[in-house]
Amino acid sequence: MPPKPSQSPPRGARIAALVLLVGLGLLVLAQGSPSSAPPATSTDNAAAALSVDPDTIAPQGKAPTADLAALLNGLTLGNEFDGWKVVNVWATNDKIVWIELGNDRSFFSVGIASKGKGNPPPPIQTDLYEVGYGMVRPKGTSIPQDVLTKVAEQVATRIRMREREVPKPAAL
Repeated sequence: MPPKPSQSPPRGARIAALVLLVGLGLLVLAQGSPSSAPPATSTDNAAAALSVDPDTIAPQGKAPTADLAALLNGLTLGNEFDGWKVVNVWATNDKIVWIELGNDRSFFSVGIASKGKGNPPPPIQTDLYEVGYGMVRPKGTSIPQDVLTKVAEQVATRIRMREREVPKPAAL
């Protein structure tokens, strides 16, 4: 028997209708309309287009300490060696100092330690220090051996100029 026109629907039907309306409202809000989306910024587009690998980004560089800069004959962030720019300098707990160099989106590091620290010894020796290289990034990047050696030799040349004149840096 159909309800009389003056009677309201049963309470269960009203609750079901309310839940359905709220659910539809939430669905519409969650999807949003295309015109309500914020406009994409140019950095969003650039990042999406490049799919940037974090290994291809230069670190926020740290300059060498004064005593280390003295040993390295004034080396600082931004110095260049055959197109490779110093982008970071840091010391490890193992008394090794790394100088990170970058060229476009490729990076490698030149390491410095007190003589006798490396086992086997790094390829370049000064009177008091050892100089090596490595940590090429991003993975799969190929930097010719002669380029790595040449830049590391240039760092060693700076050390040779000053190693007998300045005290051993605390980081080494």
